[in-house]
Amino acid sequence: MNDNGYIYVLINPSMENLVKIGKSTRDPQDRAKELSSTTGVPTPFVVVYDYYFESCTKAEQYVHTYLENKGYRVSKSREFFEITVKDAVDAVMKARNHFGEFIPKEINIVDEEGIFSPENEDDSLDNMNYVEKPIEPWEEMFEIAEIHYYGLGDEIVDYEEAMHYYLQAIKLGSIESYCKVGKMYRYGEGVREDNNKAFQYFKEGAKKGDNECFADMAELFADQENIENSLKCWKKYFELALTDIDYLHGQNYISFVYNNNLKLGYIPKLLAVKNQILEFLSDGIERSYGTENEIIIPIYEELIIYIDSNIVSISEKFEEKEIINSNIVNTSEKPEEKEIIKPKSWKNLFR
Repeated sequence: MNDNGYIYVLINPSMENLVKIGKSTRDPQDRAKELSSTTGVPTPFVVVYDYYFESCTKAEQYVHTYLENKGYRVSKSREFFEITVKDAVDAVMKARNHFGEFIPKEINIVDEEGIFSPENEDDSLDNMNYVEKPIEPWEEMFEIAEIHYYGLGDEIVDYEEAMHYYLQAIKLGSIESYCKVGKMYRYGEGVREDNNKAFQYFKEGAKKGDNECFADMAELFADQENIENSLKCWKKYFELALTDIDYLHGQNYISFVYNNNLKLGYIPKLLAVKNQILEFLSDGIERSYGTENEIIIPIYEELIIYIDSNIVSISEKFEEKEIINSNIVNTSEKPEEKEIIKPKSWKNLFR
Protein backbone atom coordinates (compact mmCIF):
# COMPACT_ATOMS: atom_id res chain seq x y z
CA MET A 1 0.00 0.00 0.00
CA ASN A 2 1.33 3.44 -0.99
CA ASP A 3 1.97 5.48 2.15
CA ASN A 4 3.88 8.36 0.55
CA GLY A 5 3.04 11.66 2.18
CA TYR A 6 4.05 14.75 4.10
CA ILE A 7 4.88 15.46 7.71
CA TYR A 8 3.89 19.05 8.31
CA VAL A 9 4.50 21.60 11.05
CA LEU A 10 1.66 24.07 11.59
CA ILE A 11 1.27 27.06 13.88
CA ASN A 12 -1.76 29.17 14.73
CA PRO A 13 -1.48 32.73 16.11
CA SER A 14 -4.36 31.98 18.49
CA MET A 15 -2.54 29.01 20.01
CA GLU A 16 0.48 30.48 21.73
CA ASN A 17 3.45 28.13 22.31
CA LEU A 18 1.66 25.26 20.56
CA VAL A 19 2.73 23.53 17.35
CA LYS A 20 0.72 20.95 15.42
CA ILE A 21 2.69 18.14 13.78
CA GLY A 22 0.80 15.67 11.62
CA LYS A 23 0.77 13.72 8.36
CA SER A 24 -1.06 14.14 5.07
CA THR A 25 -0.97 12.44 1.70
CA ARG A 26 -2.14 15.72 0.19
CA ASP A 27 -0.48 19.10 -0.04
CA PRO A 28 0.02 20.47 3.53
CA GLN A 29 -1.37 23.81 2.41
CA ASP A 30 -4.69 22.11 1.62
CA ARG A 31 -4.60 20.40 5.01
CA ALA A 32 -3.99 23.74 6.74
CA LYS A 33 -6.97 25.30 4.93
CA GLU A 34 -9.13 22.34 5.91
CA LEU A 35 -8.23 22.67 9.60
CA SER A 36 -8.71 26.44 9.50
CA SER A 37 -12.22 26.09 8.13
CA THR A 38 -13.55 24.24 11.18
CA THR A 39 -15.61 26.13 13.74
CA GLY A 40 -13.84 27.12 16.91
CA VAL A 41 -10.61 28.16 15.20
CA PRO A 42 -10.47 31.98 15.28
CA THR A 43 -7.35 32.34 13.13
CA PRO A 44 -6.02 30.18 10.26
CA PHE A 45 -3.24 27.61 10.55
CA VAL A 46 0.03 28.39 8.80
CA VAL A 47 2.42 25.79 7.33
CA VAL A 48 5.92 26.61 8.53
CA TYR A 49 7.61 23.41 7.35
CA ASP A 50 6.87 20.13 5.59
CA TYR A 51 8.83 17.18 4.26
CA TYR A 52 7.85 14.31 1.96
CA PHE A 53 8.42 10.74 3.23
CA GLU A 54 8.11 7.32 1.66
CA SER A 55 5.94 6.31 4.64
CA CYS A 56 4.34 9.29 6.32
CA THR A 57 2.73 6.99 8.91
CA LYS A 58 6.09 5.65 10.13
CA ALA A 59 7.62 9.11 10.02
CA GLU A 60 4.77 10.58 12.06
CA GLN A 61 5.05 7.83 14.67
CA TYR A 62 8.79 8.44 14.83
CA VAL A 63 8.43 12.20 15.37
CA HIS A 64 5.55 11.90 17.85
CA THR A 65 7.36 9.24 19.91
CA TYR A 66 10.56 11.26 19.95
CA LEU A 67 8.84 14.44 21.15
CA GLU A 68 6.59 12.59 23.59
CA ASN A 69 9.65 11.08 25.27
CA LYS A 70 11.02 14.60 25.59
CA GLY A 71 7.86 15.63 27.43
CA TYR A 72 6.60 18.04 24.75
CA ARG A 73 3.30 16.36 23.88
CA VAL A 74 0.21 18.02 25.29
CA SER A 75 -1.98 14.89 25.06
CA LYS A 76 -1.42 11.40 23.64
CA SER A 77 -4.64 11.69 21.65
CA ARG A 78 -3.73 15.05 20.11
CA GLU A 79 -1.09 16.19 17.62
CA PHE A 80 -0.21 19.36 19.54
CA PHE A 81 3.17 19.93 21.16
CA GLU A 82 4.33 22.65 23.51
CA ILE A 83 7.56 23.34 21.68
CA THR A 84 9.35 25.98 19.63
CA VAL A 85 9.05 25.93 15.85
CA LYS A 86 12.79 25.29 15.58
CA ASP A 87 12.61 22.20 17.81
CA ALA A 88 9.59 20.94 15.86
CA VAL A 89 11.42 21.31 12.55
CA ASP A 90 14.53 19.65 14.05
CA ALA A 91 12.39 16.66 15.04
CA VAL A 92 11.13 16.25 11.48
CA MET A 93 14.70 16.58 10.22
CA LYS A 94 15.75 13.77 12.56
CA ALA A 95 13.09 11.61 10.95
CA ARG A 96 14.45 12.60 7.55
CA ASN A 97 17.97 11.57 8.60
CA HIS A 98 16.65 8.32 10.02
CA PHE A 99 14.50 7.22 7.07
CA GLY A 100 16.62 8.83 4.37
CA GLU A 101 15.69 11.11 1.52
CA PHE A 102 12.76 9.90 -0.56
CA ILE A 103 12.33 10.90 -4.18
CA PRO A 104 9.10 9.84 -5.90
CA LYS A 105 9.66 7.83 -9.07
CA GLU A 106 8.04 10.46 -11.23
CA ILE A 107 10.56 13.09 -10.13
CA ASN A 108 13.79 12.94 -12.13
CA ILE A 109 16.50 14.81 -10.28
CA VAL A 110 19.03 14.35 -13.09
CA ASP A 111 16.76 16.16 -15.55
CA GLU A 112 15.89 18.92 -13.12
CA GLU A 113 19.27 19.65 -11.60
CA GLY A 114 21.79 18.12 -14.02
CA ILE A 115 24.16 17.26 -11.18
CA PHE A 116 24.17 13.49 -11.54
CA SER A 117 24.74 13.28 -15.28
CA PRO A 118 27.65 11.04 -16.37
CA GLU A 119 29.81 13.91 -17.55
CA ASN A 120 29.63 15.56 -14.11
CA GLU A 121 30.10 12.45 -11.98
CA ASP A 122 33.32 11.97 -10.06
CA ASP A 123 33.66 8.61 -8.35
CA SER A 124 37.19 9.23 -7.09
CA LEU A 125 37.55 8.18 -3.45
CA ASP A 126 39.61 11.30 -2.84
CA ASN A 127 36.47 13.37 -3.44
CA MET A 128 34.27 11.41 -1.06
CA ASN A 129 34.32 12.92 2.42
CA TYR A 130 33.50 10.81 5.46
CA VAL A 131 30.43 12.09 7.28
CA GLU A 132 30.20 11.17 10.93
CA LYS A 133 27.08 9.16 11.69
CA PRO A 134 24.64 11.27 13.72
CA ILE A 135 23.39 10.04 17.08
CA GLU A 136 20.09 8.28 16.55
CA PRO A 137 17.10 9.40 18.67
CA TRP A 138 16.54 5.80 19.87
CA GLU A 139 20.01 5.55 21.40
CA GLU A 140 19.01 7.59 24.45
CA MET A 141 15.96 5.38 25.07
CA PHE A 142 18.07 2.25 24.60
CA GLU A 143 20.71 3.43 27.09
CA ILE A 144 18.05 4.20 29.70
CA ALA A 145 16.54 0.73 29.14
CA GLU A 146 19.97 -0.88 29.64
CA ILE A 147 20.46 1.04 32.88
CA HIS A 148 17.16 -0.26 34.28
CA TYR A 149 17.67 -3.79 32.96
CA TYR A 150 21.15 -4.27 34.44
CA GLY A 151 20.78 -1.93 37.41
CA LEU A 152 23.72 0.22 36.35
CA GLY A 153 25.04 3.06 38.46
CA ASP A 154 22.73 3.96 41.32
CA GLU A 155 19.67 2.44 39.63
CA ILE A 156 18.13 -0.80 40.85
CA VAL A 157 17.15 -3.57 38.44
CA ASP A 158 13.68 -2.72 37.15
CA TYR A 159 12.48 -4.96 34.33
CA GLU A 160 9.18 -3.13 33.86
CA GLU A 161 10.95 0.19 33.31
CA ALA A 162 13.46 -1.50 31.04
CA MET A 163 10.66 -2.99 28.95
CA HIS A 164 8.99 0.43 28.65
CA TYR A 165 12.14 2.09 27.31
CA TYR A 166 13.08 -0.81 25.01
CA LEU A 167 9.63 -0.51 23.43
CA GLN A 168 10.07 3.25 23.08
CA ALA A 169 13.44 2.64 21.44
CA ILE A 170 11.79 0.27 18.96
CA LYS A 171 9.31 2.98 17.98
CA LEU A 172 12.25 5.29 17.33
CA GLY A 173 13.98 2.74 15.10
CA SER A 174 16.14 0.58 17.40
CA ILE A 175 16.62 -2.85 15.82
CA GLU A 176 18.64 -4.29 18.71
CA SER A 177 15.74 -3.69 21.09
CA TYR A 178 13.64 -6.38 19.38
CA CYS A 179 16.11 -8.97 20.64
CA LYS A 180 16.06 -7.48 24.14
CA VAL A 181 12.26 -7.48 24.38
CA GLY A 182 12.11 -11.01 22.96
CA LYS A 183 14.45 -12.30 25.65
CA MET A 184 12.42 -10.61 28.38
CA TYR A 185 9.30 -12.41 27.17
CA ARG A 186 11.23 -15.66 26.89
CA TYR A 187 12.45 -15.54 30.47
CA GLY A 188 9.46 -13.73 31.99
CA GLU A 189 11.41 -10.65 33.06
CA GLY A 190 8.96 -7.92 34.05
CA VAL A 191 6.26 -9.63 31.99
CA ARG A 192 4.52 -12.98 31.93
CA GLU A 193 6.66 -15.60 30.18
CA ASP A 194 5.39 -15.88 26.62
CA ASN A 195 7.38 -17.87 24.06
CA ASN A 196 5.06 -16.86 21.24
CA LYS A 197 5.63 -13.15 21.84
CA ALA A 198 9.34 -13.81 22.25
CA PHE A 199 9.37 -15.53 18.87
CA GLN A 200 7.48 -12.66 17.22
CA TYR A 201 10.01 -10.09 18.46
CA PHE A 202 12.96 -12.28 17.47
CA LYS A 203 11.46 -12.81 14.02
CA GLU A 204 10.83 -9.09 13.49
CA GLY A 205 14.35 -8.24 14.64
CA ALA A 206 15.79 -10.81 12.23
CA LYS A 207 13.73 -9.35 9.39
CA LYS A 208 15.15 -5.91 10.14
CA GLY A 209 18.73 -7.18 10.04
CA ASP A 210 19.71 -8.25 13.57
CA ASN A 211 21.49 -11.56 13.04
CA GLU A 212 21.55 -12.27 16.79
CA CYS A 213 17.80 -12.86 16.60
CA PHE A 214 18.37 -15.99 14.50
CA ALA A 215 20.47 -17.44 17.33
CA ASP A 216 17.79 -16.53 19.88
CA MET A 217 15.13 -18.22 17.73
CA ALA A 218 17.36 -21.29 17.41
CA GLU A 219 17.70 -21.53 21.19
CA LEU A 220 13.97 -21.00 21.66
CA PHE A 221 13.18 -23.82 19.22
CA ALA A 222 15.76 -26.05 20.92
CA ASP A 223 14.02 -25.58 24.28
CA GLN A 224 10.79 -26.65 22.59
CA GLU A 225 12.58 -29.70 21.13
CA ASN A 226 11.88 -28.45 17.62
CA ILE A 227 15.18 -29.70 16.20
CA GLU A 228 14.41 -28.98 12.54
CA ASN A 229 13.55 -25.30 13.04
CA SER A 230 16.43 -24.84 15.44
CA LEU A 231 18.89 -26.15 12.84
CA LYS A 232 17.46 -23.81 10.20
CA CYS A 233 17.90 -20.81 12.47
CA TRP A 234 21.44 -21.82 13.45
CA LYS A 235 22.28 -22.14 9.75
CA LYS A 236 21.06 -18.57 9.09
CA TYR A 237 22.93 -17.25 12.12
CA PHE A 238 26.29 -18.71 11.14
CA GLU A 239 25.95 -17.96 7.43
CA LEU A 240 25.05 -14.30 8.02
CA ALA A 241 27.69 -13.68 10.71
CA LEU A 242 30.17 -11.33 9.04
CA THR A 243 32.42 -11.03 12.10
CA ASP A 244 33.18 -13.27 15.07
CA ILE A 245 30.08 -14.86 16.52
CA ASP A 246 28.99 -14.27 20.11
CA TYR A 247 30.75 -16.92 22.17
CA LEU A 248 27.65 -17.60 24.27
CA HIS A 249 25.65 -18.33 21.12
CA GLY A 250 28.50 -20.53 19.95
CA GLN A 251 28.42 -22.38 23.24
CA ASN A 252 24.66 -22.86 23.05
CA TYR A 253 24.98 -24.24 19.52
CA ILE A 254 27.62 -26.73 20.66
CA SER A 255 25.43 -27.78 23.60
CA PHE A 256 22.46 -28.19 21.25
CA VAL A 257 24.45 -30.40 18.87
CA TYR A 258 25.99 -32.44 21.68
CA ASN A 259 22.72 -32.93 23.54
CA ASN A 260 20.91 -34.13 20.41
CA ASN A 261 23.73 -36.26 18.97
CA LEU A 262 23.95 -34.15 15.81
CA LYS A 263 26.86 -33.43 13.49
CA LEU A 264 28.87 -30.40 14.54
CA GLY A 265 29.28 -27.74 11.85
CA TYR A 266 30.69 -24.24 11.34
CA ILE A 267 34.07 -25.23 12.83
CA PRO A 268 36.02 -22.21 11.49
CA LYS A 269 33.66 -19.75 13.19
CA LEU A 270 33.58 -21.77 16.40
CA LEU A 271 37.38 -21.88 16.44
CA ALA A 272 37.43 -18.07 16.67
CA VAL A 273 35.60 -18.18 20.03
CA LYS A 274 36.78 -21.59 21.30
CA ASN A 275 39.05 -20.19 24.02
CA GLN A 276 36.31 -17.88 25.32
CA ILE A 277 33.89 -20.81 25.54
CA LEU A 278 36.39 -23.02 27.36
CA GLU A 279 37.22 -20.21 29.79
CA PHE A 280 33.53 -19.68 30.52
CA LEU A 281 32.95 -23.39 31.16
CA SER A 282 36.03 -23.65 33.39
CA ASP A 283 34.93 -20.62 35.42
CA GLY A 284 31.47 -22.15 35.71
CA ILE A 285 32.92 -25.34 37.15
CA GLU A 286 34.96 -23.44 39.74
CA ARG A 287 31.99 -21.33 40.80
CA SER A 288 29.74 -24.37 41.16
CA TYR A 289 31.78 -26.37 43.68
CA GLY A 290 30.00 -26.53 47.02
CA THR A 291 26.79 -24.97 45.65
CA GLU A 292 23.43 -26.27 44.48
CA ASN A 293 24.75 -25.93 40.93
CA GLU A 294 27.21 -28.81 41.32
CA ILE A 295 25.00 -30.86 38.99
CA ILE A 296 26.36 -28.91 36.02
CA ILE A 297 30.01 -29.79 36.77
CA PRO A 298 30.04 -33.18 34.97
CA ILE A 299 28.06 -31.62 32.09
CA TYR A 300 30.58 -28.80 31.71
CA GLU A 301 33.49 -31.24 31.99
CA GLU A 302 32.03 -33.41 29.25
CA LEU A 303 31.48 -30.36 27.04
CA ILE A 304 35.10 -29.26 27.51
CA ILE A 305 36.30 -32.70 26.37
CA TYR A 306 33.89 -32.61 23.43
CA ILE A 307 35.02 -29.13 22.36
CA ASP A 308 38.73 -29.98 22.65
CA SER A 309 38.18 -33.11 20.59
CA ASN A 310 35.97 -31.70 17.85
CA ILE A 311 36.73 -28.02 17.41
CA VAL A 312 40.28 -28.17 16.10
CA SER A 313 42.11 -26.56 13.20
CA ILE A 314 43.54 -28.52 10.26
CA SER A 315 47.06 -28.16 11.66
CA GLU A 316 45.95 -29.49 15.05
CA LYS A 317 44.32 -32.50 13.36
CA PHE A 318 47.55 -33.20 11.48
CA GLU A 319 49.64 -33.00 14.66
CA GLU A 320 47.20 -35.30 16.46
CA LYS A 321 47.42 -37.84 13.64
CA GLU A 322 51.22 -37.76 13.80
CA ILE A 323 51.16 -38.42 17.54
CA ILE A 324 48.76 -41.36 17.11
CA ASN A 325 50.93 -42.87 14.39
CA SER A 326 54.05 -42.57 16.53
CA ASN A 327 52.50 -44.25 19.55
CA ILE A 328 50.96 -47.71 19.61
CA VAL A 329 48.04 -47.60 21.95
CA ASN A 330 46.27 -50.64 23.33
CA THR A 331 42.57 -49.97 22.77
CA SER A 332 41.33 -53.37 23.86
CA GLU A 333 40.57 -52.07 27.33
CA LYS A 334 38.27 -49.09 27.50
CA PRO A 335 38.24 -46.83 30.56
CA GLU A 336 35.22 -46.99 32.75
CA GLU A 337 32.55 -44.59 31.46
CA LYS A 338 30.75 -42.47 34.00
CA GLU A 339 27.11 -41.60 33.44
CA ILE A 340 26.48 -38.02 32.41
CA ILE A 341 23.11 -36.54 33.31
CA LYS A 342 21.96 -34.35 30.43
CA PRO A 343 19.26 -31.84 31.26
CA LYS A 344 16.14 -31.83 29.15
CA SER A 345 16.49 -28.09 28.57
CA TRP A 346 19.67 -26.00 28.31
CA LYS A 347 17.64 -22.84 28.61
CA ASN A 348 18.96 -21.63 31.95
CA LEU A 349 22.48 -23.07 31.84
CA PHE A 350 24.00 -20.71 29.32
CA ARG A 351 22.24 -17.39 29.75
